[in-house]
Amino acid sequence: MKKTILAIAVLVGVSTASFSFAGEKVNNTGAAAIELVSADNLTFRLKLDSVKEKSSVTIKDENGSVLYSSAIPKSENYSKVFDLSNLLDGNYTFIVNNGTEITEKPFVIATETKRLVTAVK
Repeated sequence: MKKTILAIAVLVGVSTASFSFAGEKVNNTGAAAIELVSADNLTFRLKLDSVKEKSSVTIKDENGSVLYSSAIPKSENYSKVFDLSNLLDGNYTFIVNNGTEITEKPFVIATETKRLVTAVK
């Protein structure tokens, strides 16, 4: 019985946080290839190919407030890791502007809490 309860406890876990996108490439005609890859602990990596001049990356919340904005230097390949652990649960949008075209990628941060049962001696 104890082994069963322990196995269930391990499978259920105490608390997890997740956000809703894994790895996705977006490549429109003439636009930079954009890859978003989720990592551990509410971080993700942004990868861009063929970044043009006057490019930028912005993160906005569901109300349209800018939470992060930065210019991206012109390069063949750009990569940056973003830590989202300080953001509250909610809907957000990742916006990449390459000077002539804007690409938006929405994402959601949601915390899930699961209950746990353990035997006490």
